[in-house]
Amino acid sequence: MPVKKLALVAVLATVIILYFVGGGEKYLSIGLYQNLFDQSPWITAAVFFLLFVVGTACSLPVTAAMIIISGIIFGHFIGFLLSIFSLTLGGTLSLLSARILFRDLIHRRFSSHIDVVNKGVEKEGSFYVFGLRMVPVVPFWLLNLVIGLTTMRIPAFMLATLFGMVPVTLILGYAGSQLGQVESFSVSAIFTPGMFLALSLMATFPFLAKGIVKLTRRYAKS
Repeated sequence: MPVKKLALVAVLATVIILYFVGGGEKYLSIGLYQNLFDQSPWITAAVFFLLFVVGTACSLPVTAAMIIISGIIFGHFIGFLLSIFSLTLGGTLSLLSARILFRDLIHRRFSSHIDVVNKGVEKEGSFYVFGLRMVPVVPFWLLNLVIGLTTMRIPAFMLATLFGMVPVTLILGYAGSQLGQVESFSVSAIFTPGMFLALSLMATFPFLAKGIVKLTRRYAKS
């Protein structure tokens, strides 16, 4: 086995051992973070917001998971607000990093995506980004980077992201809030009417989103 693989296995084994020896399983408890929020709401929300923004700014594929976690810990309304502003700010920082620091690297790595998005932005402007946020054909993190290599203005990008991500954030956050109410993980406890509603919304959302995007574009042109 190569030295790099051996080193990776050793690191993973060490992390797993320390996890169990140090009682790390307690950090997987939903109740722990809900209690933290009850005891220190502002600090807990601020730490989560910072982690969400940093993860998004670093172009990590954590968007869906963090939205669901926000619903679990903070509930639907507060989780939605934290998520939507984290996504907007983090996405903007990711765009700026691509535009200022990593332009050449991004251009070499994602040249095919850049050509497609450039044409869309030239034709439709911020409505193109709004549509891709509503119907995520391009992953959230990748779109941030690719838009960084276009001429789109920052305010237009932020507004398109803010409003385009509202439906997805509401649905995933609602699903998280339903999971946050589960006291014991069983089939009957998880598949409540609220969870069935969340799953139904996720299943039908792509079709609804396409209709919303078409209506928005038609209204904008009229």
